[in-house]
Amino acid sequence: MFYEIRTEHARSGLGTELARYMDETVIPLHQELGMHVVGAFTVIGDEDAFVWIRRFEDAADRERIVDAVHQDPRCAAVIETVSALVDGTESTVGLQPAPSSSLC
Repeated sequence: MFYEIRTEHARSGLGTELARYMDETVIPLHQELGMHVVGAFTVIGDEDAFVWIRRFEDAADRERIVDAVHQDPRCAAVIETVSALVDGTESTVGLQPAPSSSLC
């Protein structure tokens, strides 16, 4: 099992709109298609940043779910809207919980 922490950066002043769209549209779509989203966050001190944490059983699970999202007919509209909201910078960090972690 591993986690990904993704940070999306909105265009200046669009952080609230990005957070709303992620919460109401993007994350529910991913969850509907099998992704486990552990949490979603706005960033204190950076109103244009949005962070979400995704959990996968393994690399094959991640690939299967991401492929399912990208092949869903709703995905093109979601990508178009997100592209209009973000500034093009994002980051993804993969994490594997330590054996004693409660996240195992």
